[in-house]
Amino acid sequence: MARMLLKNVWKKYGQVVAVKNFNLEINDGEFIVLVGPSGCGKSTTLRMVAGLEEISEGEIYIGERLVNNVPAKDRDIAMVFQNYALYPHMNVYDNLAFGLKMRRVPREEIRRRVTEVAGMLGIEPLLKRKPRALSGGQRQRVALGRAIVREPQVFLMDEPLSNLDAKLRVQMRMELARLQQRLGVTTIYVTHDQTEAMTMGHRIVVMNEGIVQQIDTPMGLYEHPANMFVAGFIGSPPMNFLPVDLVAENGRGIVRGTGFNFSLEDLLPQNLKAANGELVMGLRPEDISLDPVLREKYPGWVLQVRADVVEPLGAEGLVYFTLGDQVLTSRLAGGSLPRPGQILPLVFNLNRAHFFDRQSGKAL
Repeated sequence: MARMLLKNVWKKYGQVVAVKNFNLEINDGEFIVLVGPSGCGKSTTLRMVAGLEEISEGEIYIGERLVNNVPAKDRDIAMVFQNYALYPHMNVYDNLAFGLKMRRVPREEIRRRVTEVAGMLGIEPLLKRKPRALSGGQRQRVALGRAIVREPQVFLMDEPLSNLDAKLRVQMRMELARLQQRLGVTTIYVTHDQTEAMTMGHRIVVMNEGIVQQIDTPMGLYEHPANMFVAGFIGSPPMNFLPVDLVAENGRGIVRGTGFNFSLEDLLPQNLKAANGELVMGLRPEDISLDPVLREKYPGWVLQVRADVVEPLGAEGLVYFTLGDQVLTSRLAGGSLPRPGQILPLVFNLNRAHFFDRQSGKAL
């Protein structure tokens, strides 16, 4: 187990900057998730940590050791890939043992470690099978076992669940998080799936176009996004965005948009007073609701809207409606879902609203 430090790390391919000035300090035993859309630089960052990509600028430390020029095999890390990368001609036991054999670990120690890890992952009955005789979830467990059996300082995982079906992905997500807690090994996990990031990471690094947008806990990102990109990327369904004009009347804020005109109940906050008035208001789907308490308390925040599309999801459901030229989403309880075309008195909870600068996208 080890602390890690990535200091002013850059990756350039000629004139193309894949990763720009990446800085991150990782605590011993921490589970860090790098998340962002395809091409944002998250896998490139992971490969630089692994030693599979050369660093253009900056420093990477594993423990107290600077590893910029240390070969991948000497960094004491174990990597789990998206495609499992199992040896097809070897059975499960030999796949698990191969890395230890290459390091000339004594045979009895190899047997002990493989048996222990196989029991931990529930793959003991599979030790004599070849990879072609395994399901996707079983192959993933073997790939994880091959990393665990080495007892490295750091685990690196590059979208290891993306090839699994939805149900198995949820199960493996839970098992991975539990396993990491049990082993306490420092872990960097790369995914484009924000649900994986939210449910697994101690902290999440949100990236876009090679730049770190925000580093925070899952709920920190959800409740206090630094900008519109983070607000729209974290959360499913994503946050609703509405262009608004914000003006002050008698010290109070008036939020004006296409099809609505809301009065903020409190005095206009100082950070919004300093804004130029042209903002973007963000509301999570659960903050546009049929809540009777809110409707009674804030009647000026209620709008009559027509349900365009309704998606029942069991205990809850999503309702899509149009306001001005914007399509918005509301998350409602499953028992209160309307029919398509029905008129709904939805309350917009401005106590939970986020405001962003329209030009820069930064949170205010």
